[in-house]
Amino acid sequence: MAPKLKGEGVDAASALLRAAELLGRARFPVIGGLLTDIDGAAAALALAKKLHGVIDHEAGEELARGSQVMRERGACPASFGETRNRADVIVMIGSLPLKRDPGLIKELFPEAEGLPRPGDQARELIVLGDSPVNAPSYVKLTQVGQGGDDLPTLIARLGAAIAERPIGGKASGEGLAHVAERLRGAAFAVFVYSAADLDEPALYTILDMVRHLSITTRAATLALAAPGNGEGVNLCSTWTCGLPVRTSFAGSVPEHDARRFAASRLIESGEADALLWIDALAEQGGQHPVGVPTIVLTSSDNADDEGADILIAVACAGRDHDAALYLPSLSGIGMVKAAHPNQDKPTVAAVLSGISDLIKREAA
Repeated sequence: MAPKLKGEGVDAASALLRAAELLGRARFPVIGGLLTDIDGAAAALALAKKLHGVIDHEAGEELARGSQVMRERGACPASFGETRNRADVIVMIGSLPLKRDPGLIKELFPEAEGLPRPGDQARELIVLGDSPVNAPSYVKLTQVGQGGDDLPTLIARLGAAIAERPIGGKASGEGLAHVAERLRGAAFAVFVYSAADLDEPALYTILDMVRHLSITTRAATLALAAPGNGEGVNLCSTWTCGLPVRTSFAGSVPEHDARRFAASRLIESGEADALLWIDALAEQGGQHPVGVPTIVLTSSDNADDEGADILIAVACAGRDHDAALYLPSLSGIGMVKAAHPNQDKPTVAAVLSGISDLIKREAA
């Protein structure tokens, strides 16, 4: 797909020049989406610093929620591998974990015999919520439905049951009491959830349950990774400038604020006057915010350029080129070899570096 300017095809050099002109004129640009690899994220951070702009990931709300809880209350995390190999009870909360990864149960409960585990009871999966669960026959499954409660209320009632306080409510008290007893007797229980599925009070309750259980046994949490290499981009931002995404470089030092520097809020309020949106991870992204002059870098051959002043085709990380990405199975950054190597498209890092080189620092 050739670069486009206002829907009309242009050559690559002209597209880069016009992108540099648009960003160079901006007073407060936002670099958003950030569905890219670590090299692309590093280039985006460098460009944001040069432009005195803001960075935000498409999963910024989910990332911010997790960061807020950790900042205020700490954390008791377990890695994916530790959960798979060592946990004897896994509590899966809500429907989003299985929606994001339908094979998650098989990944956490491999059929083959694994490492020695603590405790002498058979491994068990406990699911909180009403969504249907398709677990392999060899997995011991207990599900506690909501019974008319919303999910945060069900979580709060389980927290009360674990602390041996009255639980009340509509859902099955007997089921919650059984689950609480099983968790108190577990050798190593892990609560699995997605921060996108829960509000902050529910996340605090989960952490309180873990801490209560840890008085007499071992417990931990496994928050599923944000989509679009969100965790990788957040880590890259943190080791680059000391702060996660939703950070502004407008001042003399970087400033993080999860509410003020959300890309959508800045555009809706009129504070931002330009947007560079990056979507280069195999159709994982959604629609970019509209309302300001916009540059879109996309790896999709069928991209809709509506609302984009400049559209530039880029390579897909992990498909067209080797890429460093956050790998949930490692709970860290790993190198992914290109599935279908294609050198016809530039990488996100190359395009951003090219745009940066065309912007005079004093003009920016």
